[in-house]
Amino acid sequence: MCRPLLAEFTGDRKASILPIFGMLVILIVVIAGITIDVSRTVNAREKLSFAIDAAALSVAADLSTSVMSDDQIKQALADSFKANLADVEFLDEAIDNLDFVVDPDNGTIKVTSTASLKNYFIDMGGYGKSALGPETFSFGTSSQVTYSRFDVELALVVDVTGSMRNDMDTLRDASEGLVNILIPDGTEESESKVRISLVPYSQGVNLGAYASKVKGGLFGYADSSKCVTERQDYDDGEDLYEVRYTDKTYNYYDKTDPPPKAVFYGGGSNNCSSTSKMIPLTSDRDELLDAIADLDDNGGTAGQTGVVWGWNSISPNYSDVWPLASKPEPYDNEDVLKFAIIMTDGDNNRYYEYIGEREECDWVYSRRHGWQYKCETVTVNQWQERSESESYSNNSSTAQRALCQAMKDEGISIFGVYFGTSNTSAGSRNMQSCASTGNFYKATSSDELINAFANIAKKIQQIYVSR
Repeated sequence: MCRPLLAEFTGDRKASILPIFGMLVILIVVIAGITIDVSRTVNAREKLSFAIDAAALSVAADLSTSVMSDDQIKQALADSFKANLADVEFLDEAIDNLDFVVDPDNGTIKVTSTASLKNYFIDMGGYGKSALGPETFSFGTSSQVTYSRFDVELALVVDVTGSMRNDMDTLRDASEGLVNILIPDGTEESESKVRISLVPYSQGVNLGAYASKVKGGLFGYADSSKCVTERQDYDDGEDLYEVRYTDKTYNYYDKTDPPPKAVFYGGGSNNCSSTSKMIPLTSDRDELLDAIADLDDNGGTAGQTGVVWGWNSISPNYSDVWPLASKPEPYDNEDVLKFAIIMTDGDNNRYYEYIGEREECDWVYSRRHGWQYKCETVTVNQWQERSESESYSNNSSTAQRALCQAMKDEGISIFGVYFGTSNTSAGSRNMQSCASTGNFYKATSSDELINAFANIAKKIQQIYVSR
């Protein structure tokens, strides 16, 4: 009885379809599992790639502004991974496999990492791993970005004249924002690659403790005022020393001992803001931010004095004026980029000249001759302040533009910022002339001034990262 049934079963061709169908179902399930696992792996790799790009860019920004040890770089990369891969199962493995190569000669950092995922779905039906393997899919990716190998010296020259009275909070906020971008919070002074000088100006620049030296204090020429203005060309009867539009050292004249008072920088004004002091180049955030907080308005506009002291703050010819940590690098140091930001809201209306002698005339009465108009030459030897009408072609504006051009001739990139609505005012035209190509900004509101300073800081970063 069994034989006929067995023969019937084996002879029935329909029955052979069942095992084939079963194997096909298992194969379809395994293929579906493989597809899901591969899709999970591709998605994981994309997440890792995004995290590596973000980490590399973040560290490149840090390397552009400060010096970092290998341990600091590794920690910064790991912190970035934790922020961008917080919810993934391969985070710890990706951090363990992090590697990087810094090329300081070319200013690049290459970041790599690998990780793996367990294959859950490929084992559907219990056949996948044993038949096809593997138990995990591994994946990896890398990213290479450029960072700045340069150091930066930046002179921040800001207008603190009386016309800025209602906008000092805005100027403080804008200046503080710039510092926060270029010297981020937490940057150690010794590790920063950016140094900034702060040069507030009105009718001169408050040089504080540095005023006496550049006024000729060593020879008894300095006065009690910390307000320093400009200097003029000097003719000693034999030679003409054209120094007004240069950064030639303050003690350039050595033909006589002592040198004449007229060869040094002048005062002539006590209207510098007493709290708005110049800060030489520094990477000390706290010093800069404290000085910015102390900015206050006072006096008229001698924009040329702001420019000349902004230039002197980053000029190697003034290395012996400033503290050692503020010593500017030589112009031919190819690892250093020099910038200046010059900002104003108005038009220049002050300049200074040194008066050695002058003729004084007056009516004089005597019994013998009666009233007579007489003149005599008197010795003055003082700097005199001169007020003038606001104009693009006046003495102070002409001097400002000449100084800006001389700075650019030395390779200094200048950003000109006009805080106002006019395109044709003397102040606006001066800033347009002072600015290097593409570096003029006009801000018509408080928000625009803050944004202008922030955009300049970011542009400076782009410049030194891309070179």
